Amino acid sequence: MRLRSLLLVLCLSAAASAQEKLPKVVLIGDSIRMSYAPIVAKQLEGKAVIVESKSNGGDSANLVAKLKELAISEQPDIVHFNCGIHDTKKDKEKGTFQTPPEKYEANLRKIVETIRKETKAKVIFATTTPIVDDRAAKQREKATYELLDASTVQYNEIARRVMKELEVPVDDVRAAVEKDAAKLITADGVHFTDEGRKKLGLAVAEFLEKQLAAKK
Repeated sequence: MRLRSLLLVLCLSAAASAQEKLPKVVLIGDSIRMSYAPIVAKQLEGKAVIVESKSNGGDSANLVAKLKELAISEQPDIVHFNCGIHDTKKDKEKGTFQTPPEKYEANLRKIVETIRKETKAKVIFATTTPIVDDRAAKQREKATYELLDASTVQYNEIARRVMKELEVPVDDVRAAVEKDAAKLITADGVHFTDEGRKKLGLAVAEFLEKQLAAKK
């Protein structure tokens, strides 16, 4: 009995040691990220430790404010982040965005700069996923803001330009679901069905696996 207990302790210790040696990947971002993170963790089990915040990262300004809590404190090997949908909330009366384009660009730069300064992590940006306009409009008839796919395209263009300049790899998760967006996005025009979440999760896991291999 004692021998069996000892063997169990040794096995658990070996498993914990192996886990500690795996690269650590932090996923931060909005509810889209929250929906695919568990799938990514399952796909990369035994290849990386996936750390994901249980809270919605919201817009780019919120990520800037909470970077220490969400990413830096983990001292990861990779930080994979997304932000954009909340930034593109457009006031129906004023026509202004929650985060103006120039401020969005500044926030993206700050996120990358801070992660690089405070950690040794490789930074990866994930594009903003599509909006199904008519569904989003119907769901938000009483809201003071609207969400438009054209806005996500505009903000993705800003992000791509910034990431290219900063030499940050871009995980184009939008491309993984854009063709079948009408089928993969729910009635709220923003979030994804089980099939959509799976597509996103598999795409992110595949991208991260390539980045992990490149770091070896």
